[in-house]
Amino acid sequence: MDTTTHDRPNQTSHGGGASPLVHDINAAADKTASAIHSASRQISDTATETVNQAKQKASELYDQVNKSVNEQYNRAVDYSRENPGKTTLIAFGIGIGVGALLLGNFRSSRGRRNRVVEPVVHALSTLATELFG
Repeated sequence: MDTTTHDRPNQTSHGGGASPLVHDINAAADKTASAIHSASRQISDTATETVNQAKQKASELYDQVNKSVNEQYNRAVDYSRENPGKTTLIAFGIGIGVGALLLGNFRSSRGRRNRVVEPVVHALSTLATELFG
């Protein structure tokens, strides 16, 4: 029976030395792919953990800020119930200040606006600091 090239294993002119080399290359490629997959999994897990920690911190910070804002709001409401006259005057002063700022932006020069608006804003901020600070 005559053997053809299909029946023989892959050989080079060096007497079959390529087969172990190909096997070694394939083994190294498999090890490399496995290492890359493992590193990729580890990076993914670390990134997921970091994102979850960031979400947790953001949630805690949101809760803390929300609690603080609610406390300040409740203080302001209680103060306005206890001192309706002062609250009305504060609201009126704030309205005057905002109106002066808006009017100053539309009608007057910068010098006039600074002479009128800055003292009003300063007085309102001092009053608010004394009342709520």
